[in-house]
Amino acid sequence: MANVSERPLNEKILAGLRACADDALGVLAARDKVSDPKAVIEAIDAFVYGWQKGKKPAPDVLAQEDAPEIMGSLWGAQLVARFKWEWTGIVFHDHGDSSAIGVAAPDRSLVVYPFHFVFGCLQNPNVDCTIALSYNVMNDGMLPTQPPKGYLNLMDHVHRIVPRD
Repeated sequence: MANVSERPLNEKILAGLRACADDALGVLAARDKVSDPKAVIEAIDAFVYGWQKGKKPAPDVLAQEDAPEIMGSLWGAQLVARFKWEWTGIVFHDHGDSSAIGVAAPDRSLVVYPFHFVFGCLQNPNVDCTIALSYNVMNDGMLPTQPPKGYLNLMDHVHRIVPRD
């Protein structure tokens, strides 16, 4: 079991996450897809992958330093909407009580750290952007059973069998 604890996110942080998610919909021109989490996830994945391949938006559309928070908020919002996951603050006691915002399964078996993952993808074009793949694995019910309160980082365990390109 992971040596972590949770701290609830206050309404100000949650409101900020919702605002960032809304901003991301505008950047992606995906407002018409808001009722279809899969379509939104595919748009996020395509955006991040495009960024890795050199297709970056103009700085006045989206500043590089804002992209992880904006896209990560929208990704997390889709996990909340489709799978009833929950935003939470995770404190890592084995790492100096550092903390991160994540989206966790109701039983806390799995967690996704969307800001961290998007940041890693945007900083390193060799990171495999598996945002859509992870969503499809979840949506198809292909996740292995994990113990409750294990806080397993899902993104560390979703890999392609066949390369994307």
